[in-house]
Amino acid sequence: MSDPDVLVVGGGAVGTMLACDLLQQGVSVRVVDRKEVLDNGDPHSRAVLIWPRMLELLRRIGVVDDLVALGFQITGVGYFSRGRRLGTVPMNRLGTASPFTLSLPQREIEAVLRARFVELGGTYELGVTLTAVEPQEPSAELRHADGTVEVVRPKWMIGADGVSSTTRKLLGVPYPGKPFELGISIGDFPVAGPVGTEVEYHYSRNGLLPLIPMGNGIGRLASIVPPVGDGWQSLSREQLQAIVDKRASLPYEIGEPRWIRTFQPRPGIAERFRVGQVLLVGDAAHCVVPLGGQGLNLGIQDAFNLGWKLGGVIRGRLAEPVIDTYDSERRRAAEQVTTVVDKQILSAKQIKPLPMLVRDSLFAIARMTGLMDRLAAPLISQVGLAYGKPQRRSLLRPQPKRAQPGRRVPFFSAPTGAVLDQDRHTVLLWPGKAVPRDWAAVVEHATASFGSLAAVRDLAGQDRTALTSHFGGKPLVLLVRPDGHLAATAPAGAFEPVLAHLKAVTAVPVPTA
Repeated sequence: MSDPDVLVVGGGAVGTMLACDLLQQGVSVRVVDRKEVLDNGDPHSRAVLIWPRMLELLRRIGVVDDLVALGFQITGVGYFSRGRRLGTVPMNRLGTASPFTLSLPQREIEAVLRARFVELGGTYELGVTLTAVEPQEPSAELRHADGTVEVVRPKWMIGADGVSSTTRKLLGVPYPGKPFELGISIGDFPVAGPVGTEVEYHYSRNGLLPLIPMGNGIGRLASIVPPVGDGWQSLSREQLQAIVDKRASLPYEIGEPRWIRTFQPRPGIAERFRVGQVLLVGDAAHCVVPLGGQGLNLGIQDAFNLGWKLGGVIRGRLAEPVIDTYDSERRRAAEQVTTVVDKQILSAKQIKPLPMLVRDSLFAIARMTGLMDRLAAPLISQVGLAYGKPQRRSLLRPQPKRAQPGRRVPFFSAPTGAVLDQDRHTVLLWPGKAVPRDWAAVVEHATASFGSLAAVRDLAGQDRTALTSHFGGKPLVLLVRPDGHLAATAPAGAFEPVLAHLKAVTAVPVPTA
């Protein structure tokens, strides 16, 4: 037992991801969980999808190959109504490192993450309950399974203990949100019929029926149900088949369910994600209705948004105020995802002829105008998520094609073989469509100016045809965060603004250009 740099309360997926990221940076971590056995909970995971942007982020901790080996690859999201396809949102044309969404139950995801945590030298302390928190010191009182009480004084503390977070309650942080007035039934079924490689949303006058292929002839089905009763659990296979027949636009036949669960979501967003030296992540910070398949993905982004910042502050690379951006950035992300999910639920509620016609016509327009590729795909996949200053733009407007501060760049960080540095900012030197004659001098000057404070990468050897659509035709210096979001940009011949940004976030002196 010792006082670590970081104490993580909650050994689930998000807490483990963050712990892995910190361990890779040389930060000491303790992970405690009140469960006595981590995998003895509900074996039937609600979360099942990892979208392309999150697969990109998971490369930071070296687990993607293991996850992909276990999962089923999804190429798009298809929308159906009244016996016909309304359109498809592609997941394989986003320019991501993994051109697909992965279908894999959270239970199996967590097993891969736990193995990586142990491989990095981590140990789970189980049967440990958080009983008190002092956020300013900080300190935490822990009660072990044998009744022993321990006071831990970490530098930072993370609440990753779920929607009923003890950490959040002890901090007195309100968790407001509008109650979801209905229930949701989900289950895994053998499915016979034209099951492809898409997540499918089937709209009908009888309600919504989502279908997620999981490989080996198994599909995840879901439905909104009345708030009272046990939903699908009281129905026979024949009654469930009748629901499928009434709602699905394709001829599917289901077998006996492997399992069914009915629950009532508790969507909400905590009023604060940081209190003193304590931060909330994952469901402890926010919870969305799971019909959009975004809940776990929000938590993944929390972990990797916070990991490089926390590691940089603890290791003395970054100034502490950078931690404050975690709340503002991830709050906007949670609000955006909530808006997207709410729109999907609103679409499902249109069961009268005229609203159904309007909805289906809007899908047709989006398909014919390319909005499904340019608007819906970046939103659903989270590739289009931008940080930085709030943008006064409607979700109905496509994202700009050119890279702007706050937006993702088409590179990622990983333990080996990646363009972006794992721990530090990366300076990308973009020569433009044609390499200038003096480019070698520009590279030499930039390398000397940024010294050891940032990794410097010359993109002259990259596929400039593909990158021109992201960065434009003129030479640029781009400062990129370890999580792949653009921090600042300037002309290659006058990159003082990039140095100024680095000065604002770094904890050590930055030389002048």
